[in-house]
Amino acid sequence: MDQQQKGTSPKFYKNAAILFFVIGCILVWQAFARHDWVLGAFAGITFLNALMTTLKLISLRETKQ
Repeated sequence: MDQQQKGTSPKFYKNAAILFFVIGCILVWQAFARHDWVLGAFAGITFLNALMTTLKLISLRETKQ
């Protein structure tokens, strides 16, 4: 009945946040190069994901201390 939740390591969230930021930068670059607002929207969503992942990383570090 008592199931333990397996926690995800902070290293995973750090790598995910870096990856989201890199993908977001590539999408912004392509949005400006092609003048495509759809790529810009995807870039915005990707940066939002990077922000949320970074906040999750910060909260994990605070709870472990």
